Amino acid sequence: MTKGIDLYHLQCLDSENDTRQRRLKEVQAALGENKALQQARSTLESTHTQIRKSKVRQHDLELEIQGVSDETTRFEQQLYSGAVKNPKELADLQAKIASLKRRRQNLEDDLLEAMIELEEAESTHSQAQKHLDETQVHWEAQQADLLAEQETLQEKLTEIEQAQAGLLPKIDPGDLATYRALRHGKGGLAVVQMQSGSCGGCGITISPSLKWRLRQGELIYCGNCERIIVQA
Repeated sequence: MTKGIDLYHLQCLDSENDTRQRRLKEVQAALGENKALQQARSTLESTHTQIRKSKVRQHDLELEIQGVSDETTRFEQQLYSGAVKNPKELADLQAKIASLKRRRQNLEDDLLEAMIELEEAESTHSQAQKHLDETQVHWEAQQADLLAEQETLQEKLTEIEQAQAGLLPKIDPGDLATYRALRHGKGGLAVVQMQSGSCGGCGITISPSLKWRLRQGELIYCGNCERIIVQA
């Protein structure tokens, strides 16, 4: 009959394999761009858009101010040229000039606001670029660590596979089938060590007869949790 120690060694290998497989999946899932990097890049793109909008608004206001200034100059030249004699026409020119000057003042106020908005957008962009650069550096370092860990895990899994392949021929097929069924039904833990005379799986005291059979090299099972028990 297969000695329990071989099954215990297989249990250790299988448990380690499960742990490292889970970690490998976590590592592989973490490779690639993360949300922090994507968000930092998205924020930077948003600041680019805001800068473009602010520049367009500033340029449009500057053109409009220039147009109002040119029109004001033209009306002032008419007013002071002496060519217009009619009092009503003179009053109309003065009213147009005054209206254009008010319009220019409003536009200049808007332009000042647009210039402030552009300055703030450029400052926000600078901060966003700095944040993206820092996030990129952190991400690249993290990726390097993950790639190194992935390689180590894959190497270790290969070693475990080789150890399992060397151990399986020593185990009786019937015992192996029992072990696998127990492992499936017991949360991955089919073989436990005896600890201070008790089952390492459920803690129940092992009977003297089972202890004797264990010393004889037999494969014994806990009467409570049904796991295979081996000598520590």
